[in-house]
Amino acid sequence: MMDGLVLFVFFAAFLLIAAYLLWRYWGALTTVSPEEERFERRVAALNERQAHRYSDEELATPVTEEDAWRVMVERGRRVTRRDRSTGDLMRRRASKSLTDRSSRLLPGRRAASPRSDDE
Repeated sequence: MMDGLVLFVFFAAFLLIAAYLLWRYWGALTTVSPEEERFERRVAALNERQAHRYSDEELATPVTEEDAWRVMVERGRRVTRRDRSTGDLMRRRASKSLTDRSSRLLPGRRAASPRSDDE
């Protein structure tokens, strides 16, 4: 009789320990750090943008030369605008650094203000 009780207690303790270890393992697997969550959101947003880039209709029909040319021109305009705005920013920075240097070299004189694009 006593052997059955000891065996039952041992088996019950074993099941409880196994359940606890599985619970801890599952908790470690499902815990997501803030960095991992941000990464998952970025990947999901990227997948969403990529998935909706072309419709099924666009994929089913071949692209004509006119459409391909139009897309190429639009992308070229976007790049040109981006380069132009970046160039303006670089010119402003260069102009500011030159006026800063001239004011340091000639402390008695006030440096000329850089020319803005609005003038």
